[in-house]
Amino acid sequence: MLYGIYSDIHANLPALEVVLESMTRMGVERRVCLGDIVGYGANPNECVAKVKENADVCILGNHDSVAIEWDSDVGFNPFAKTAIQWTQQALSEESKEYLRSLPYMYEENDICFVHASPMSPADWIYVTDLEDALDAFDHFGERSCFVGHTHTPVIVAMRDGEIPKVIETGYYELEEGERLLVNVGSVGQPRDRDSRASYCLFDTEKMSVRLVRLEYDIAKTQQTMREAGMPAFLVDRLELGR
Repeated sequence: MLYGIYSDIHANLPALEVVLESMTRMGVERRVCLGDIVGYGANPNECVAKVKENADVCILGNHDSVAIEWDSDVGFNPFAKTAIQWTQQALSEESKEYLRSLPYMYEENDICFVHASPMSPADWIYVTDLEDALDAFDHFGERSCFVGHTHTPVIVAMRDGEIPKVIETGYYELEEGERLLVNVGSVGQPRDRDSRASYCLFDTEKMSVRLVRLEYDIAKTQQTMREAGMPAFLVDRLELGR
């Protein structure tokens, strides 16, 4: 089966539309969203509707949780606070209802899906280095786990008893005895100095993973954010990929 796995849309509708169109062209059979549909951007309801219509599975993200007031925005920086408070007011009841229905983690076909770390999904732990990755490997029993949250795509493979290794290319075929941890990056706000939208293809027959990058109309997203009164920092960072 070919999975299309994406995360951290952050209310960026043009980026989401490009990713969904790519998945259709690539023949994706099952679509999984790893959360943070909203926050930062200015099209939260449109993005929730798109995900609801197109995702076979969707996970709750931390910005989604704050948007429906399940978590507080205490840990957010001032720009993120401004955006999430705007989002709380902008979200329709239908959108909130959908976000409230989402799980923190989901497993199927020997795959684990979670927004942050499987170690404690509701605590929004970042997986940013190999030590974090090792902790994550200890907390899922499936052969593969897909995460988001950091907005930085990366493939990590590990064989039992060995140190996890970062795969330096955007494509990898899992070897016998290996397990996989993949950060699929961000659709709507990449932070790896590459402004293109990011998502992941996972082929369960080949046991292969591919990180996909796509150009989208950044200027259109920025204009929508300016019209909504979003902080300039959030608008400008999109074209910088940070």
